[in-house]
Amino acid sequence: MKITSTFSVAGRCSKTGALGVIVTSSSPSVGARCPWVKESVGAILTQNVTDPRLANIGLNVMENGFDADSAIQAMKESTPFSEYRQLAVVDSSGKSAVFTGAEALGVHGEFNSENVASIGNLLSDPTIPKEMGKKFLELEGLPITDRLIAAIEKGFTMGGELDQERSIGLLVYLEDAFPYVDLRVDYSDNPLEDLKALWDIYEPQAEDYRIRAITPEIAPSYGVLGDE
Repeated sequence: MKITSTFSVAGRCSKTGALGVIVTSSSPSVGARCPWVKESVGAILTQNVTDPRLANIGLNVMENGFDADSAIQAMKESTPFSEYRQLAVVDSSGKSAVFTGAEALGVHGEFNSENVASIGNLLSDPTIPKEMGKKFLELEGLPITDRLIAAIEKGFTMGGELDQERSIGLLVYLEDAFPYVDLRVDYSDNPLEDLKALWDIYEPQAEDYRIRAITPEIAPSYGVLGDE
C-alpha cells in the first residue's frame, strides 16, 4: 500500500461558536477517515497511519466537559500505537491541542493557538501547519468555511505534500446536530479547485437546506419541476 501524506486545519469561530475542519491528502477519500466534528463539543483531526476510532474517544471526553488537552491525552492513552498517530483538537471554548507521534511520516509539523489547530506529515515544508493556522486567525470575522478553505489553500501554495494531493474534505457544524457543510472530493487531479467549485455551488443554498430541516413551513421554494 502506498504511503500517503496529509495536512489539515481545525478551527472555531469565536463569534458564532461554529466548528469546522478541512483536510487534504494524496490518498483517496480522506474526508471519510480524518475529519470529525460534533456541534457545541469540538473538532478533531486524526491522521498519519490513521485510526478513525480515536475521534469518538476524543469527542466523548469533550462532551463530558473536559478540554482539548484532555481529549488528546485520552486518545493517546486509548491506543497502543500512539507513536504512529497525529492528532489535532479544538474544543467548544476555543482551546486547542496537537500531538505528533515519534513515528510520524517524513517531514511533519504542527501548530495550535486559540480557536485553531493544524497538523501535517510528509510535507514539502515543516512550517506549513503554522502558516495555515496563522492564515485562519488573520481572517477573523469571515465565515468559518471561507477561513478554512483559505487556510488549506495557504498550505497548497507553500508546496503542500511531497506527493500529489488527490482528495479533500470540508466539514462545518453550527449549533445543529447535522453538518452545515459536508463537502468531499474523493479523488481528483485538482482537489482544492474542485472543492472551491463545489462550495461556490453549495454556499448560496446552505442556509436554505438548514431552514428546511428546522422550520420547513417557512422554507424557500425548492426550485424544482412541479414546485410552486
